[in-house]
Amino acid sequence: MKLDYGSGRQPKTGFKSSDFCGAPNYDFYIKDYKVLDTEDKSCDVIHCRNVIHHIPEEDLPLLFAEFKRLLKDDGELIISEPREEFHKQNLILDLIWYRFLVNDDKIMIPYKYVNYKKYLVDFEKISSYDEYNNEIITFRKVPIKDEAERIRTARAGFWQPKQAIQETTKVDV
Repeated sequence: MKLDYGSGRQPKTGFKSSDFCGAPNYDFYIKDYKVLDTEDKSCDVIHCRNVIHHIPEEDLPLLFAEFKRLLKDDGELIISEPREEFHKQNLILDLIWYRFLVNDDKIMIPYKYVNYKKYLVDFEKISSYDEYNNEIITFRKVPIKDEAERIRTARAGFWQPKQAIQETTKVDV
């Protein structure tokens, strides 16, 4: 299954839709970051566009744990979020849109930029590109073989597959 997480007013074509509002025009309802009525490892791809910056930082581990639960091993997570240098511009647009045009006070407005990537401890980046003011990054779910290693490095605030660690720690002489 291909899932559009937090579809909002423009669900992605070719994906099952899901949203927090639970309106009947969505395929799935999201409650407490969990996509209800879905099985573990049921998604090949999860698309998440302009959602993460509306999630409180302390809830990001819950969100990414849900993505981990939903994705098959080696499943892909595609995230499109405003780049840091466009945070203030995006903040103004969010305030106009959510507080004045659609008057939706349930949506959290991100007053400060949060580097959500540091919470992606169970994923490896496979590609990225910029589209307008957003960075679109594709991650792959990495099956963890050594859970103790993942927990140690996650507590330190980051995790990289062993191969990436070896590549970044090589010293040129």
